[in-house]
Amino acid sequence: MPEGRVKVSWIIAGFSLFLISLLTYVYYTYQTTRTEIMQSVDNRLLNAATSVKHILGEEYLTSVNQGDNISFSDYHSKSKQLSEFAQALDIAYVYSMILKDGKVLFSSSSYTQDDQNNGKVTQFLDLYPEATDTNISAFYSTEPVFEISSDQWGDFKSIFIPYVDPINGKTYLTGADITIYNLNQQLKESVSKAAAMASFFFFIAILVAAIYIYLLKRSITTDSSTGFANHIALEYFIKKSNAHHMQLAVIWINEIEDINSFYGTEVGDKVMKNLLIHFKNRTSSHCHIYRLATNKFVLLAPQEIPSDEFNSLIETYNLNTPLLTDPFIYITLCAGIASGNKHLLLENAHIAALQAKQGRHNVVNYSKALHDVKTQYQYNVEMAKEVREAFDNNRIVPYFQAIFDTITNKVIQYECLPRLVTAQGEILKPEAFINVVKRSRMDGLLTRTIFSQCISRFRKTDICWSLNITAQDILDPSLSEFIADELKRYPHPGNITLELLETQAIANFSEVKAFIGMVKTKGVKVIIDDFGSGYSNISNVLKLEVDGIKLDGALIKQIVNDKDIYLFIEHIASFANQLGLQLMAESVENTTIVTALKKANVTLMQGNYFAHPVPHVNTVTEELAL
Repeated sequence: MPEGRVKVSWIIAGFSLFLISLLTYVYYTYQTTRTEIMQSVDNRLLNAATSVKHILGEEYLTSVNQGDNISFSDYHSKSKQLSEFAQALDIAYVYSMILKDGKVLFSSSSYTQDDQNNGKVTQFLDLYPEATDTNISAFYSTEPVFEISSDQWGDFKSIFIPYVDPINGKTYLTGADITIYNLNQQLKESVSKAAAMASFFFFIAILVAAIYIYLLKRSITTDSSTGFANHIALEYFIKKSNAHHMQLAVIWINEIEDINSFYGTEVGDKVMKNLLIHFKNRTSSHCHIYRLATNKFVLLAPQEIPSDEFNSLIETYNLNTPLLTDPFIYITLCAGIASGNKHLLLENAHIAALQAKQGRHNVVNYSKALHDVKTQYQYNVEMAKEVREAFDNNRIVPYFQAIFDTITNKVIQYECLPRLVTAQGEILKPEAFINVVKRSRMDGLLTRTIFSQCISRFRKTDICWSLNITAQDILDPSLSEFIADELKRYPHPGNITLELLETQAIANFSEVKAFIGMVKTKGVKVIIDDFGSGYSNISNVLKLEVDGIKLDGALIKQIVNDKDIYLFIEHIASFANQLGLQLMAESVENTTIVTALKKANVTLMQGNYFAHPVPHVNTVTEELAL
């Protein structure tokens, strides 16, 4: 009996939901259709009334406003043009009006065939006795005025557009009327169709939902291939359990994916089922077992059971005993174990299991070290959201670090470096968010954003500036096209330098070389960034036909303490000088490095010793003050 009441309640609830949804949909359709129709009507009226002025012509309107007499033939000709225009637009009437002695007079008007048959054709300067206050007030308005009214010709929606004659300063109106009876008919038809359509689709939706719920109930908590409880049952059990502290082990079968790809999923499911039966037979009645995924299952136990039981259960599994004998299949396991707050168990055990798999351990217990890993995961998620919001709210901005010529003691250019401004106003350097940008595949968006801002900032200056660009940017056709289009409109492309990472440039040699050729034809300079990591092959760089080299910061920091590095930099400086290549050093942090670089004949330097990155640059040349 109670079950029958539940079913009746569900039926009543479903029908109520259907009725509410139907009424909501019909109301929404009515409002949407009405808005669309009225918007369309307003646009048609506006276009029609605006066109009246052009059809009549300035000469005709000026003559009317000056009080000149319009011949019958001229008036008839204009009326005919207006009538044909109104008929073509399916507009009831189009006309023009003047205000004389407080009365509204027609200076032109279209007519219909019925008007001709009934002798109601409006003549020149006919009085409009039905003129409303709204009609008269339009002569004193500065913008179009809409009105719904009734007169001897029917029910209309009208528009009046005021114009001021530039010669005598008098105001005249152009107007248009459209019959609104048909609009109401359209709304009624739309509502009827919406009700019928909504009834049909909601019936189908309810039918599909009923079937889906029926099928879902059968399989919602059970893994169909093994017959064991699944992850939904696990989550429900944890949520409803009165125990706030438990133990949970996530066990990972290393070979399942290989078994599935080699023997098929049917064999893989047999392996998993036999393994679940094996552990079920060896656990106490207080433990629960769940299949979590294709290659994972979970053991869940109360906090009171000794934690060693999980470790022993997993570590004592005999790897030399086949789970299947036809074919012979052996497996290995790794597991992560967590205990404590039930709401954190599954996530913590997952992290521990991942560490076990990566470190090739049998069992890893969640600990303080893994808590730090989890914190990093959470930070990455939060940072991904922060980065997305920063792009959406224009909080990715360029900072500028000066590059000095130590011979002339002046700034030769600025490198544009990205910064992220958080919602709280904190300024983040690239190392805090660049990995998230790359992982989210937003590095192209980052380049586009910084490049656009720099183009806008320096367009009206003679300042030279540089920007890092990646091979991924170059391989993106839309980004390359965007850069090419921006360079066409930039007045001084010779002031722009693009910096390419050496390793990326060599790895994508042909594409990078083509891109370099394209931008150099527009006057842009190209240099290789981070040169020298791993003692690079200079011949490969020369084949790219770049304009310069920027030495890797890691080399610069070691130039004082490593003689081999000093000799390498000295050799590169001599080689660059012979080939006419520009040579720069980055990460210059102290005067000792400056002295060593000068001794090695490197004169262009960049680093915090000279200037930190700043949000603004001077429009005049800066001098080096040491």
